[in-house]
Amino acid sequence: MVLISNSFLILNPLIFRHAVDVFDPNSISSENFISRGLNLIVGNDQQSLRVWGLLLVFVALISAIFKYGMRLTFISISREAEKEVRSELFERIQNQSMAFFDRHGIGELLSRLTNDITSYRDVLGPGIMYPLFFITLMVPGLFALFSISKPLATISLFPLLIIPLINASIRKQIYRLSRNVQKTLADMSNMAQEHFSAIRIVKGYVIENALFQKFSVLCRHLANLNVRLAVLQGLLYPLFTLLTKVITVLLVLFAGVIIVRAWSDLTPADFVSFMWIQSYIFFPVLMLGWLLPIYERGRAAYDRLVEIYEEPIEVQDAGDSQLHIPDLADIQITNLTFTYPTASMPSLENINLTVQGGSFVGITGPIGSGKSTLFRLLNREYEIPRGMITIGDHDIHDFSLDAFRKQMVTVEQAPFLFSKTIAENVRFGRQEASQEELELVAEYADLHETVLDFPDRYHTMIGERGVTLSGGQKQRVAMARAFLVNRTILLLDDIFSAVDTATEKRIFEAMRENFRGKTVLLITHRMTILEQMDRVVYLMNGHVVEDGTPKELMAKGGHYAALAELQRLD
Repeated sequence: MVLISNSFLILNPLIFRHAVDVFDPNSISSENFISRGLNLIVGNDQQSLRVWGLLLVFVALISAIFKYGMRLTFISISREAEKEVRSELFERIQNQSMAFFDRHGIGELLSRLTNDITSYRDVLGPGIMYPLFFITLMVPGLFALFSISKPLATISLFPLLIIPLINASIRKQIYRLSRNVQKTLADMSNMAQEHFSAIRIVKGYVIENALFQKFSVLCRHLANLNVRLAVLQGLLYPLFTLLTKVITVLLVLFAGVIIVRAWSDLTPADFVSFMWIQSYIFFPVLMLGWLLPIYERGRAAYDRLVEIYEEPIEVQDAGDSQLHIPDLADIQITNLTFTYPTASMPSLENINLTVQGGSFVGITGPIGSGKSTLFRLLNREYEIPRGMITIGDHDIHDFSLDAFRKQMVTVEQAPFLFSKTIAENVRFGRQEASQEELELVAEYADLHETVLDFPDRYHTMIGERGVTLSGGQKQRVAMARAFLVNRTILLLDDIFSAVDTATEKRIFEAMRENFRGKTVLLITHRMTILEQMDRVVYLMNGHVVEDGTPKELMAKGGHYAALAELQRLD
């Protein structure tokens, strides 16, 4: 389409040239395939102005139709490419391990998924369309110019020789500034996302003005970078315009001398046609002043996107594995040592532990002893070497991630709830669950009666992150969500920290009665729960210091017994 459009665009001045020659009695028309074709088309109507006018309009209309189709196609393709790139990048980020999110802020990732992809899309649309437009216009255009006048056509080539030199002199600066602009935008997005998410803490500590000042510094920095970038970009278009105007003046002067001095057979019709075609050729030259900065911005955005896309996915998926975690499978932990990517000391060191399938195991210990880290590794949020954790005599790396996580569910101490209804949050893992199943797991979590007190009951909107619920209600919604998916292994991270003793007792009794045959690992400090567990593991400084039944540990008189005595005194 672009080739046809530009061919017809160049054809119009040539038709005009031939028409002028036809009406000029002193003109000697040159014989070429265009003139022969026009004679064949116009025939006996050579002296009709109306026929030549309609022909010019028709050719211009054909060129415009194909140009419209060309622009529509390119823009559509760039939008489709933007959609696919954004989808693939989102999927890639979603499949990353937690170590990836430890390195990259959420605001930064949002900036790359929006601002960077938009800049990249501009390259895929106009960035491809205009070079093709330039090439398909220059080839027939220069051919037509040289066929009219070789000296004038040679002068017209000067802008094409100078433009690469101008581009080479400033492209590195534009690239560097564009990359800094994208990075600063990511920093602003990160700061806004983080502080708006923690707006209650911000207001609680009355530091709005301090944060405003920090954000203002980022805004001023971004503004300065954009001004410097705009200065460089703004130089190109006027510079290219000046260059084309100077060449146009030179062409007019030189053509005037040729015609007046009769140095060649150049006619006024040839000159008008030449200048008409030359104006078409200079238009894409001017567009390069707008296009070159787009390339540099797009290149900077592309490099940032590639950085994210090519980051290795650390937790590898054995996608072709047909293994499934069997019921009552034992969990064997052998010499487990783990250090967070951003930490200098290990959080867990030489952990050796066997969890019998179908048992209730309590995990306790002081803050920072590695209890939650152990759950994260069991849930494969971080990668560890083979041989450290096996389930049912199979290394955890032998299971596909889907099969692995379909048999395991985690409830965190500070659960995340979505800005939806209570029912939608509980059904998050099983969208097809019936109302009866929903109410049943709510009863297990001692949530059902509480929900019935709300005006809209299970259709109550809970706001962003469950803002309308208390801490204990949030934990119980998260428990019900985990209970509904009915997994074989439950990892419960201090789920009773925000509920009273009576509620805790009812929930645990429901779990004991209804979760027989499931492996439950529960982090807690409450002796009322620990003393009912089949087994208790006491962690300290990343090591297992005590392991046994509650009675055995009480008789041992160590850390567990001291914790029990402390809570008895309380």
